[in-house]
Amino acid sequence: MKIAYNFLFILGLFSSIGVYSQNDSFLFLDEDNHRHNKKGFKVYGEALAGSNSLNTQMFTEVLVKPSFTEKSKSAFLDGGQAKTNLYASAAWGIEYQKDSASSFFMRNRRFQVYSSEKDFSELLFFGNGPFRGQNVTTSSLNYLQANVTEGGYRYNLLNREKLNINSSVGLSILSGYRQVGSQAISLYTARDGSYIDASFNNTSIVGASSGIQGLGLFSDIQVDYHTNKLNTVSFLANNINGYHLFESNEINIDTSFRFNGVFFDVFNSEASVTNYLDSAYNETINRNREDKSYVFLPTQIKLKWLFRLNPKSSIVSSFEALSLGKYGVTAQVAYYRRFGSSLKTKTVFGYGNFIGLTWSEAIEYRREKYSFFLEINNLQAAAIPSKTRNYGLSVGLFKQL
Repeated sequence: MKIAYNFLFILGLFSSIGVYSQNDSFLFLDEDNHRHNKKGFKVYGEALAGSNSLNTQMFTEVLVKPSFTEKSKSAFLDGGQAKTNLYASAAWGIEYQKDSASSFFMRNRRFQVYSSEKDFSELLFFGNGPFRGQNVTTSSLNYLQANVTEGGYRYNLLNREKLNINSSVGLSILSGYRQVGSQAISLYTARDGSYIDASFNNTSIVGASSGIQGLGLFSDIQVDYHTNKLNTVSFLANNINGYHLFESNEINIDTSFRFNGVFFDVFNSEASVTNYLDSAYNETINRNREDKSYVFLPTQIKLKWLFRLNPKSSIVSSFEALSLGKYGVTAQVAYYRRFGSSLKTKTVFGYGNFIGLTWSEAIEYRREKYSFFLEINNLQAAAIPSKTRNYGLSVGLFKQL
C-alpha cells in the first residue's frame, strides 16, 4: 500500500495602485500595518511549503516526479523527529482601496496540513513493504485541506492616539474540503504481504467532492496598542469563520478491518475511501455515515511586539498559533531597515513546529508612482534542498490609480 500526495501552489503577482509622498509608509513592508491614504487597486499572491521533517527537495519532487529520490528519502528517514508535521498554502487576491479607512477585496486561499507519528508517515509516503511483520501505530493523525474564495469589506473601527482597531467581514465559498482525524490508528502488515490489519480508534473522515461544498461568513480583526512612540503591541485574529455544508457526509469509525490489498490516496482530493472497499466494508462504513452540516476552518491567532530602534529601523517579534496550536505554532523575529525614501528591507528568522526553521529576505523598492516587492523564504533551499525544510515566494507591484 502506497499513498501519494501533492501540493497545490499558486504563485501570484502583486499589483496595486496608490500615490505617496516622501514621508509615506512603504506599502508592503509597513511594520505598523496602518491604513494607507491611497485610492487604488491591490493584487497579491504568495506560496509556502514547510515541514519539521520533510525536506524541500521532497516538495519539489512531488510536483515534478512520481516518486522520491534516494537522496531526499534518506534525508527524511535519517531525521530524529518523533512526528511528521506538514503545512502548505497558497493565496492570491485583489483589493480596492476606497480611502484611508476602508477597502473592498476578493481573495482565494488554499492550504493542506498533516500531522502523525513519523513511523506512520513513512508507511504512508513510501509504502508498507519495509514494515512487514510490524504493527505501525500513530497516537493521533490529523489531515485537513480546503480551498476558500472570499469577498469582503475591510474598515477601521477605531483610530486613536493610543489604540487602533481594524476589522474585515465577508462571505466565503468552500471547496476541496477534506478532513481526516483520529485518536489512534494502527496498521499491521502480514510477513508475506498477503493482508493488512487496520484498527481505527475514534476516526472521522470527510471526503472532498467536486464543486462548491459550502458557504460561510468570516471576519479578521487587528488591535494595535501604542504604549509609547517606540513600542506597539498588537493582537490579530484572522479567519474567524463558520461554513454551512451542502450534502456532506462524515464517516466515524471505531473498529478494525482486514484488507487483502487496498490502494487509497488520502491526499487525492477526488479519492473516496469507499471506492477502495468491498461490500462487507461498505456496509460498516455506511452504518457509520452521518450528515455533516457545518465546519469551522482553522483561525490564526497572532501576538506582535514592535520596537523602533531609530527612525530608519525596527524589530518586530511575533508568536502565532493556527487552530490554537493544533496545526502549528510559530515564533519569529523580523528586522526592518529603511534606506532613504525608495528602499526598505526585511529579514526574518523563526521556528515553527509545522514549518521548521525559517529565514526569509524581503525587499521593497519605490520609484515615482510604483512600488516593487519581492520576498524569498529560505534562500539556502536552492543550494541544499535536502537539508532545508521550507520554502516560499511572494512578489508584488504597486502603481497609482
